Amino acid sequence: MDKEILAVKTRKDLYDFVRKNPGFHLRELSRALDLSITLADYHLRFLERHELITSAMDGEYKRFFPRSRPGQEEVRAALTDVEKRILAFLRQPVPLRVINFLMEREAATHKEILEQVPVSPSTLSHHLKKMETAGLIDRAEPRERGYRVRDPKAVARLMTTYELATPDQVDTFIRVWGEFRL
Repeated sequence: MDKEILAVKTRKDLYDFVRKNPGFHLRELSRALDLSITLADYHLRFLERHELITSAMDGEYKRFFPRSRPGQEEVRAALTDVEKRILAFLRQPVPLRVINFLMEREAATHKEILEQVPVSPSTLSHHLKKMETAGLIDRAEPRERGYRVRDPKAVARLMTTYELATPDQVDTFIRVWGEFRL
């Protein structure tokens, strides 16, 4: 049945792209594949109706995810809600830079993050608040002041699985957390 659904090239291209890049929203998908938004929307809805992909709202955007993990097409295990939420942030430039910075240290203050992420203080505060509300980051211990990634192993797994981490970052993940399993 899946082969018939994916017989249309545009649909297959969208499906393959979503599998490799989960968490993109409609406009990003249409730009990446050079499709009109209307055409991309039609095929994404079709793929969703036939349960090859799923979507989730992140508050601002409807983001698309595969129903199965890479290499496990026969198993229809969708990404968890937590994984979808993490990927939604990792697909945004500012949160990705913040997470990259926080993944390499125990914790960092607003000022330290601001030195690494070139945005205004209010924009950074906005993103930090959204990530904190979503449970991606939390405040470090009161005596340490600052922010930290709540579940760095889960974030590292997603970053490496979906190629959002550089080889140097993967080495850092292994060094920081010892035996690192994907």
